[in-house]
Amino acid sequence: MDIDPRRLPFLLSVAREGGIVAAADILMVSPSAVSQQIQKLEEEVGLKLVERTTSGAILTPAGTIVAEAGERINADIAEALKALRPLTGQVTGTVTLGAFLTICRSTLIPALPDLEEALPGIDLRIEETEETPGMAALRTGRFDILVIERDEDPGLPPRGYTDIPFIDEPWVLVTPDSAPPIRSIEDLADLTWLRVSPGSSGDHVMRRITKAFPDTSWAPHLYTTYEAARSLVRARAGSTILPAMALAGAHRTGMRITPLPSLGTRKILLRHKNHGWSEGGGPARVVSFLTEWQRHNSYAAQGD
Repeated sequence: MDIDPRRLPFLLSVAREGGIVAAADILMVSPSAVSQQIQKLEEEVGLKLVERTTSGAILTPAGTIVAEAGERINADIAEALKALRPLTGQVTGTVTLGAFLTICRSTLIPALPDLEEALPGIDLRIEETEETPGMAALRTGRFDILVIERDEDPGLPPRGYTDIPFIDEPWVLVTPDSAPPIRSIEDLADLTWLRVSPGSSGDHVMRRITKAFPDTSWAPHLYTTYEAARSLVRARAGSTILPAMALAGAHRTGMRITPLPSLGTRKILLRHKNHGWSEGGGPARVVSFLTEWQRHNSYAAQGD
C-alpha cells in the first residue's frame, strides 16, 4: 500500500464540499478529473473511499481515515511554513487588537483578507471591546493595540502611550423624517434631542453643539448603541448626532440624514503602549497596514 499524497486534496475537497461536482468547482478541474484521482487513490489503498449517493458523495469509513490523515498533513505543512517565516525575514507572531463594534464591522473585519495576504506571518486577533475595559487589557499587555474614538479635539494620550490617527469621519445630524429640514446650525435649536450615554464621544459632541442653545429640549430616552439611536429616531422620539460610519449600510426609512460641516468630525485613533513597541514589530506592521488600507477602502457597515 503506497498513497500518493498529491491525490489527497481531491479526497479532502469531496469531503468538504459534499460532492464530486462541487469539489471540481473548488479545484477548478473537471468532475471526471476528480473521479479519476479518487479512483486511483482507492486503488492505492485497496478500499472504497467515496460512496456516491443521489444527494452527493460521502466518505466511507476508510475514506474518513484517509481524509483525516490528509488534514493532519496539511496542518503539519502549515505549521512548518509558519516556523520558516522568521528565517525568510518575515515578521511573525500574534497581534491582538481591541475595538468598538462599528469599527470592527465596517473596517477591521473587511480588511482581514487583505491583511492576511500582506502579512502572512502575523496572526491578527480582533476583540470587540469598549474603551475602559480595553485600556485595562492594553495596560496589562493582553491587547497590543486599542482603537479609541474622540470628538474633534482628541487631546493628549496618557503618559506612556501613543495615539496614531486612523480615521477622521464627519458627524451627521439624524432627525425623524417628520421633522422640518435643517439648513443651518441655528435650526438645531428647535429640535428635541435624545440623550447619549454620559462620557461617550457622542455625548461630548451633543453637549458641544447644544451648549449654544440655552433652552435645549431633551427627550427622556437615553441610548448607548447606534442601533438604539436609529430606532428611537425612526420612532420619532427625538433627534441625535451620529458618526457617518454608524449610518453606512443602515436602513434609512423614517430618518432624515443631514450633513452639516459645522458639526465637526469624529477622530478614530490607534493607541499602543510605548514600552516594548518596535517599529519593525508585528503590532507596528499591523498599524501601518491598517492606516494605508483605510485610505483606499471606504467603510461599508452592514444594515440593521
